[in-house]
Amino acid sequence: MLAPSNKGKHAPKTKHRLPPEPAPACLEVKGGGIEVQEFLQNTAREQRWRVGENHAFEDTWTFVRYFNSDELSRYADTNVLNEPVKFTSGKAAVLVRTSDIENGYVRVQVAVHFQGNGKSTDKVWGQPGDVWPLNSKGVLEQEMLKSLETEYKSIN
Repeated sequence: MLAPSNKGKHAPKTKHRLPPEPAPACLEVKGGGIEVQEFLQNTAREQRWRVGENHAFEDTWTFVRYFNSDELSRYADTNVLNEPVKFTSGKAAVLVRTSDIENGYVRVQVAVHFQGNGKSTDKVWGQPGDVWPLNSKGVLEQEMLKSLETEYKSIN
């Protein structure tokens, strides 16, 4: 009797509020944009990241990195939700943008958006969803920029 009717209704609103848009992490290093992207791609291969949806262009590299539940809690803030959730896995959409600046330096910006997969453990108010937007702790972004700092000279 109380079953919802979808006739004449707009698309449903998302069940979970999206976290605020994080500012990209940024570093300026001596080198070229493509060279820097190739270095980061090689770093991802050497560290055996589970990645997919890899797209590289002259000034951007986008990919998705997949995480198990332990990795997810290391990189994303899994405790900011309004209800307790047991996460089983997650992923991050990563955008690396490079732009040439003066004197042979390149600005590298890394933006990451996380999504966790799990179920609410709240027996009373638990929402039925199993995909949750999460805030970044900034760890992944800093790891990527730190690897650049060890290889390239940064602007002081």
